[in-house]
Amino acid sequence: MKINCLKGVQDILPEQMAQWNYLHSLAHEIFACYGYKQIIIPIIEESALFTRSIGQETDIVEKEMYTFVDRGMRKIALRPEATASVVRAYLEHGLDKTGDSKLFYSGPMFRGEKPQAGRNRQFYQIGIEALGTYSPFLDAEVIKLAVDYLKAIGLKDFKLLINSVGNTKDKHDFGNSLKNFLKDKQADLCASCKSRYERNILRILDCKSRNCKKLLEHAPIILDNLSEESTRHFTILKNSLDVLKVAYQIIPYLVRGLDYYTNTVFEITHEKLGAQNTILAGGRYNNLIADLGGQAAGAVGFACGVERLLLAMQAEGIEFQKKAEPAVFVIGLGDKAYMKTFTIADQLRQQGIISYIDFQERSLKAQMRLANKLNCAYVLILGDNELASHNIQLKNMRDSTQQLVRLDNLVNHLNQEFKK
Repeated sequence: MKINCLKGVQDILPEQMAQWNYLHSLAHEIFACYGYKQIIIPIIEESALFTRSIGQETDIVEKEMYTFVDRGMRKIALRPEATASVVRAYLEHGLDKTGDSKLFYSGPMFRGEKPQAGRNRQFYQIGIEALGTYSPFLDAEVIKLAVDYLKAIGLKDFKLLINSVGNTKDKHDFGNSLKNFLKDKQADLCASCKSRYERNILRILDCKSRNCKKLLEHAPIILDNLSEESTRHFTILKNSLDVLKVAYQIIPYLVRGLDYYTNTVFEITHEKLGAQNTILAGGRYNNLIADLGGQAAGAVGFACGVERLLLAMQAEGIEFQKKAEPAVFVIGLGDKAYMKTFTIADQLRQQGIISYIDFQERSLKAQMRLANKLNCAYVLILGDNELASHNIQLKNMRDSTQQLVRLDNLVNHLNQEFKK
């Protein structure tokens, strides 16, 4: 019986890996310039970590999180996002005491939602978390880092959208105002927003339903209801972005889908990706460290979807230039010569030269075709005569020229050829 990949997950094939590795290595390089250190977090966590941090009434926890009971009767979840896990690790290992307060990660996340362009049930994110301070200047630095990363990839057709949801009290007070505004409009809300009205009122602002958006046209705006402290925080953020020459758009209804956000929230969208156009998003979460058992401290971060980045690159026609690594195919004609190819290939590999050998007893012609298919720059051919004279035939696959090379000078000769 043939078994295929599950719906909503995908294989990442060898020819795709160069792009994936490029996006990750570029992230490592740029994030390091801002002082971030890498952390690897588990794929599985106790479910309570996410229900406490993301919020019991969010779509992620209610509808999308993969959970199971393990053999120890513990309720486990595949991580739907990484922020809660990073904060858990930050506290568990005392990173707040070592000064390691800027962390970055990459890896798969899992959500049981309907598969769509750039978002699978197993999807990949690259993200950062900056922990331990409430400073709005850090918000600006984090956003600038996000913009720098996207520009380094070569993306141009993206927009930065920002908002402030205020502190916990601001959110609570605004939620009451929004509830009063929608009180006599409940019957016209979509099914999801009818539930959100009672359980998570701010999430109505994030609804994609055209009808719900129309109902909100004259709704109160959270920016008009911020405390003095929250207003000051948002003003400093905007001024800092202006100083850094980062263009942005203020979107008063931007709230993000996770309960832990406070003050700054932001998204970066790409105009060529259609309805699901967010490629990077994040914000500040000043209560999460304390909620997970640590001393009260502020934090801010973002995550970007790797699949969405690749779609954006494709939409802009950005062609990834794969670095050509010179490779060599070693062919042995005859039993003794074939045995010698193992030592030759090993010698080349020890010097960092990619080397292939055939293991299926193909003909010389078939091995030459395979070398061409593998994009080998050179083919080495060793027969009985060459073996006896300690030489080897070197064929250049680009211009079809061929020359005899001493075995004891092979590595040096190849390195000279690679420089041409």
